[in-house]
Amino acid sequence: MGKNEMYSNLEASIGVEKLREKEKKTSKKSSILQVVFASLICFTSVTSMVFAKEISSKIYDNYFGTGNGVGVAIENGYIEKSKSEDVNAQSTVENEITGKKVSGVDTKIKVDEFVMDDFTLSITFDVTLSDDISGVIEPENVGDMNFPDMVIYDENNIVLYNMFSKGLEEFCKDKNLNINDYNIDGEKLVNSGVNSYVKEKNGNHIKVIYNIYTGGDTYPKSKKLNIYMNDIRISENVESMLGDEEILLQGKWDFSVDVPEKMYNRKNVIYKQVKSTDKDFKVTKAVLYDTGMDIELNFPAEKVDNNHYNTSELEFYNSLEKDDELKSLDILNYLENIYRNTDEYKENMQKMFKAFEFEKYITNENGEKFELTQGPRENGSAHINEDSIMEFNGMFDVTKYNASDRLIVHVNYHGREADITLEKVEE
Repeated sequence: MGKNEMYSNLEASIGVEKLREKEKKTSKKSSILQVVFASLICFTSVTSMVFAKEISSKIYDNYFGTGNGVGVAIENGYIEKSKSEDVNAQSTVENEITGKKVSGVDTKIKVDEFVMDDFTLSITFDVTLSDDISGVIEPENVGDMNFPDMVIYDENNIVLYNMFSKGLEEFCKDKNLNINDYNIDGEKLVNSGVNSYVKEKNGNHIKVIYNIYTGGDTYPKSKKLNIYMNDIRISENVESMLGDEEILLQGKWDFSVDVPEKMYNRKNVIYKQVKSTDKDFKVTKAVLYDTGMDIELNFPAEKVDNNHYNTSELEFYNSLEKDDELKSLDILNYLENIYRNTDEYKENMQKMFKAFEFEKYITNENGEKFELTQGPRENGSAHINEDSIMEFNGMFDVTKYNASDRLIVHVNYHGREADITLEKVEE
């Protein structure tokens, strides 16, 4: 397929010019969107299949709505009630849709409580709105609240969380730091995701949960959490998109909370495989944390054929230079959506899901059963390599508080079962 034919096809279907206009409007979005779009086409560019991570739908009943392992840790005291005071800022609040605006309002923020381990930083922010804000929005009508430019950093200026580059730029400028030190491959920035929502409303008090989690890195053993932000965005819509809330509250909040020793002095426990009922099923890594256990598994799996997951249009798209006028996320998304609606794609995806489905859980010496951790953080990544070996990694709900010296990992892959015995490595 040539470029002229591609143009002709696209113009007939959706119009290239409309796509260009749409792309201009969305170009200010966070690079998170680029990551999302890139993940949608990973199957067109890899030679061995990487299966999408299992995104949990079940949320266990603990305050932060995170995994059961975190809940067990909290029950055993692994949580910090912050002693920090409210930090007040004179703020301006504006409804960007109606144009209503109020200046000089007091807005207070503090950290109520938090949990921090190697992979998770869950924080309750307590925001106190002024009565004066009622000229723009009534506090009881707040459906969603977010802090789009928030930067969380520690005593070594390592940024643990930042969602949008504008916030990071302002933070570095204000703190006289070199922004070039904060690239995704460096040691000063932890690659984090977030799940946030309004937890409680009591008069002018709004409690907002921020569940922040790593994308593979581990958080440093920080002794202090510093919070820096200039913007609070509010919406009456509970399901508003992060950064797109219609009400903007601008001020400046810069404050700190101390991390307790039990969190910054946290230690991991290593387990090793000592036996397997099937020699081809192996645990290659087993690390126990306060809030869960990280397991890596290898075992034979069904062969995955990736050659189906492409079309002539996508091949042409992938062959284009980066600066080509057709190299647009909207065009890519359009081409992918066409293929996703075909019977061929649906059939191939059913085969793919089946190839990656298997039963896995852990039991301790008391017979207690621990499943894969459920919560806002993606969990349970799997990869079938060219030799048809499944390489699985996941966090399970067994913790330091309910683990035993010996644990058994149970695996059932399409009727082929294995019990893999793990034993704690003496420190």
